[in-house]
Amino acid sequence: MATARWSIDRWHDLLRRLFRPEHAAFFPHKVFRLDAQGIYRDCFFPFPCQHLLGGETVLGKSVKEVLPKQFGLTMQRALDLALRRGRSQDVQCLLPAGKQSYLAAIRLFPYDSEVLGFVMDHDLSGRPVVKVTPDHPSMKFLQQKAGFLPIPSSRNR
Repeated sequence: MATARWSIDRWHDLLRRLFRPEHAAFFPHKVFRLDAQGIYRDCFFPFPCQHLLGGETVLGKSVKEVLPKQFGLTMQRALDLALRRGRSQDVQCLLPAGKQSYLAAIRLFPYDSEVLGFVMDHDLSGRPVVKVTPDHPSMKFLQQKAGFLPIPSSRNR
């Protein structure tokens, strides 16, 4: 199990393999890498955004420690399913942030023996908290050619 943080180049390369600039409206606001025990091992924020929950302060902690109790249990079950079945799992959670609440839509993808969590935060009307367009400066890396980064298969466990 890899616990070292990934370089920005590695994150960029992975995301270039998954997204194109025209996918900007669907691009995750945050990406987390979690191990099978639900421990946050790494995170990446493709563009500046207000981090409602998370950031580097969650690294080394479990989803059960970081998230509200019931949602932490739901996340752990979804992580277990993603790894066991080798398929993505979707979860949503209403998270309080000061005087407001936000809906976190999270898609969990099995990646080797870990899980990548792609997070999009929405306000209660359903609009993404961060609006990104293909010409946003932080999306420039998507226009570059992907390097060679083998994508491990979840079957190689």
